[in-house]
Amino acid sequence: MRTYKQLARKTFWISTLVIVSFIFLTLLSVLFIRFFNPPFTSFMISESNFFKKKIDYNWIPIRNMGENITLSVIATEDSNFCNHIGIDIKEIYKVVAKGEKRGASTITQQLAKNLFLWHGRSWLRKIIEMYYTFLIELIMPKRRILELYLNTIETSPLTFGVDRASEKYYKKPSNKLTKEQAIRIALTIPNPKARSPKKLKSYLVKRISRLKKDIEILKKGDRSSCFL
Repeated sequence: MRTYKQLARKTFWISTLVIVSFIFLTLLSVLFIRFFNPPFTSFMISESNFFKKKIDYNWIPIRNMGENITLSVIATEDSNFCNHIGIDIKEIYKVVAKGEKRGASTITQQLAKNLFLWHGRSWLRKIIEMYYTFLIELIMPKRRILELYLNTIETSPLTFGVDRASEKYYKKPSNKLTKEQAIRIALTIPNPKARSPKKLKSYLVKRISRLKKDIEILKKGDRSSCFL
């Protein structure tokens, strides 16, 4: 009986230590990213096979990116970015209720996955992603979240950040992009390995005119106030 109690007590303290250590380390990692620009992300490590392949990644402050690219990415990826707390319940409902074949992940969820987690489908990864998502939203202002996302998102194989995509495809910095060029880059983000801003499929090209109108709506309303 005593041995059982000792084992239970030992298991309890080990479990408590593991949980407290996890919370401390994850909190520390998010706090670090809040104030310092990440030299790399977990997704970059995975894609480059632990840097055996060269990656194209260079940090640029969000103030130097220009409105066109920031608004284009918000319009295409997460139009309710300023108004949710990391999870967009309305978008999840639309996808589930209508059976739409698209994701409902917010920019914050994508950032959490790219910064800290492995890629793949499992309940464990999704639960940890949700935890990181709320942690990021709690600690970071929206403008910083978007800045991290725009710099670390994959825009073509082994190329990360919208500014690198701008230089690669249009030979100019992102703050010089036209509205259409910025939208074209934003439309590649869901599938950067298969899409190119200059060779978009017809169904994506048809979205450009609508997205231009969405961008104007974003600018006039309160859905861009957290990052412009």
